[in-house]
Amino acid sequence: MAIIINRGAAPPGATERRYIFKDVHIDLTEDISPSGDSLYSKSTAYDIKADHDEGAIMNSIRNIFMTKPGEKLLNPAFGADLSQWLFEPADDFSARELGEAIVTSIERFEPRVKVDHIHVNANPSRNEFIIKLVLTIPPLNIINKDYTAILNQPGFDFLTNTNT
Repeated sequence: MAIIINRGAAPPGATERRYIFKDVHIDLTEDISPSGDSLYSKSTAYDIKADHDEGAIMNSIRNIFMTKPGEKLLNPAFGADLSQWLFEPADDFSARELGEAIVTSIERFEPRVKVDHIHVNANPSRNEFIIKLVLTIPPLNIINKDYTAILNQPGFDFLTNTNT
């Protein structure tokens, strides 16, 4: 009797989505669905979400921007620490310097992305910076896609994604 094992094939009826890039999103979420019929059956399950392709790259960029050099033990030069700009005056000079720091950090730490254009607006009344990035991601065939982000007291985050 011979047993044939085909490691490359998925089980019959299974559909598998293949991604080019995958990254973990470290936010824990609570699953509040009950696990049984007993009185104390509420189960709280925590799970780690995964980001795929474009989401994984944007998560990587966010991590670069919020990591301080020296925090990553095996790569102490990694990080841009954009939070340091929150202690600078929100003016045109700081906006220009912030834009240069963003472009330099993306070019240095994220080789999957090419920065086509960046525009940083300072909002002195709210002590924040609005960042508009136009990126090309060649492995995913994404060309000239706009990303809007904000840097303010809570930190850095992407606001919207729109196609051009």
